[in-house]
Parts: sequence; C-alpha cells; structure tokens
Amino acid sequence: MSLGLIMAVETGKDYLHSPVDDLESCFWVALWSVLFNKDHEELLSIEEHVMRESLIKIKKAEAVGYFGILEFKELSNIMQHFLPVLSVWWEKIRCRDGMWKAEVLDKSPAGAGKEYYLLHFHHFALQGVLDILEVMAENWDGEISWESWTSPVALKISEQ
Repeated sequence: MSLGLIMAVETGKDYLHSPVDDLESCFWVALWSVLFNKDHEELLSIEEHVMRESLIKIKKAEAVGYFGILEFKELSNIMQHFLPVLSVWWEKIRCRDGMWKAEVLDKSPAGAGKEYYLLHFHHFALQGVLDILEVMAENWDGEISWESWTSPVALKISEQ
C-alpha cells in the first residue's frame, strides 16, 4: 500500500484512493523484489538489511529514507543496478502525488462525483506508467538477469 493509504487506515481518516497509490504500490513491489532477491541475499549491505527490516515492519518512509545514503555505500549487485531506477521512480511518484493533490483534489468542485475523478484517474494512471517506462528506458543496460525472479513452479514447467 502507499504511504498515504497506510496513514489513512491507521488514523481512520477519509481518503480518496488515487492512481498514484497504485503506482506507489508497484514501486514497493519492485523494491521488495530487489531487496529479497534470493540470489543476492548474502551480498546485501547493512543498509540493505535495514531497509528489508523496515519493509517487513511496514515502516516504508524509513526504508525510502535510505535512498539518499545508498549511493555512497557498497551495495549488492542487484541494488547497484536498480538503485538509479528506484530513486528516480520514487521522486516521480512523489511529484505525481503532489500534482494529484494540486490539480485534482484541491480543484475538485463541491460534491464532485465519480465522473469528475474517473477522467483524472485515468490520466494520472497513464502518466505514471509512462514515467516508469521512461525511467526504465533511461537506465536499461541490457545486463539484468530475470532468472532470480522465476518461481520454482515456473522452473519445473520450463524444464519439462
């Protein structure tokens, strides 16, 4: 879940689920995949282990706080490859979140119905997908192996 949605659930406040929440959820899955990649577990730095613990304890803001110092640390190979993507992607998500609040929530007419939000929802969702595709294209080096994310079931099927 996104940070905003987690805070709303914890505080019981009303919250309008936005496409930025969904985009942020994808980010958390990507970060989890990098930090919990089975082929790189023994190579994780202390900071990467702390980030893992933060994610396990659902302290996502704490986990993201490590991005600023990771570039100065010795990291696992997988984090070295993905850190530029994750860092820029996170900044784009935060920017989209601010835009959602300024352009949609703050300007919504009194009593706005789902039709009002639906148009904006689709626009922001597509812009967010475009953001990550651009970030990935800018950082692609063609050297990342996806074998580490193959499930044991998929491996058995492909061997048959």
